[in-house]
Amino acid sequence: MSTAPDIDSVPDPDIDLTDRASYAYWTPDVIRFADLDPLNHVNNVAFTTYFESGRVRFFKDAEAAIVSPEGSWMAVRLCVDFRAQLSYPGDVEIGTCVTRIGNSSMTVGAGLFSGEDCVATAECVMVLVDPETSRSIRVPDKMRISLLGQNPGAGSG
Repeated sequence: MSTAPDIDSVPDPDIDLTDRASYAYWTPDVIRFADLDPLNHVNNVAFTTYFESGRVRFFKDAEAAIVSPEGSWMAVRLCVDFRAQLSYPGDVEIGTCVTRIGNSSMTVGAGLFSGEDCVATAECVMVLVDPETSRSIRVPDKMRISLLGQNPGAGSG
């Protein structure tokens, strides 16, 4: 029995994004005074910036796994679930993982944590597109295998 991930399989779409154990990749960030709204809570838009920081760092560090000479990734959907408020000052950690790989897309899941508490989760659908035509293209098998390897427990079982 092989322990290599099946290139046609996808990670569990029901990954619990509120559970720290769902993430192998972490990005620290700091709550800035500029992130506050008039009520001295961290503004909802700042949450999306934290998620972007985690996703961009994840992509940068996984560059060899996600770079394709045929195309580039484009964010086409971002969905955020707010679970608790954040306040200044403070530090946060963003956990990032691939929750799904489709034919031409992947879904990047993320959890925003303050200490042990998950304060928000996000899912971002990314599509691999041909830069000349702006049309979606199939995720190459080598990239699919690399992306599956970014998750806890990938390839086991």
